[in-house]
Amino acid sequence: MTKRILLVAYATLSVANVTAEALGATGPAKATKAALMPLLLAWLLVTIRQGHVSHPAPRWLALGLAFAWLGDLLLTGQGSAFFMAGLAAFLAMQACYIVSFTRIPGPGLVRARKILAVPYVAAWFLLNRVLAGGVGALQLPVLVYSAVLVGMALAALDLAGRVDREAGWLVALGAPIFVVSDGLIALTTFGPLSPSRLTDASIMATYVVAQGLIVAGLSGAVNRPPAELPVTP
Repeated sequence: MTKRILLVAYATLSVANVTAEALGATGPAKATKAALMPLLLAWLLVTIRQGHVSHPAPRWLALGLAFAWLGDLLLTGQGSAFFMAGLAAFLAMQACYIVSFTRIPGPGLVRARKILAVPYVAAWFLLNRVLAGGVGALQLPVLVYSAVLVGMALAALDLAGRVDREAGWLVALGAPIFVVSDGLIALTTFGPLSPSRLTDASIMATYVVAQGLIVAGLSGAVNRPPAELPVTP
């Protein structure tokens, strides 16, 4: 019951946040955004506890969600200092997600079919090409962050080859949607897109869907007897 309540609360606040962004209601948008990641984190912890899971992968995912929440709060501030701090928080989130995905060993999809990495690398190159004229002194941080972001998406796709099919593909789908969300932020901050209610709503819509898919998929992948799921030393 607690899991269902938390999931419904997350879905409801997600819709409320996207609606507030679309309407330009700044106060409700900030308030709902601040509550999203704590709800998703609570859902993950309850799910793992009820499943008696001791695997380290969800613990790293939980740490990543905590950094995502911190990043959400920082990015509501104004000015470059808040933006850089938020970028650092989300960089830490991406790193935690990569560790989480790679803590489940076994044959990986990307490692078996390296051609699958080509669209991800091409997207990274194209995005940074488009942003090159607008990032200025932030070129190196943006390059590093975008590389780690795409690395997270590749780690998610690789994971799909070694866990339950449905759970693995939820993670593999959520990660590139996250890339789209962050790409929209970059394109409106440094690139050709103008900030608008539509782009703000699109950023949040892709963000909440991506996080939900990643958390649901990873928890589903590990929410079974520990003997059935290997652990990276």
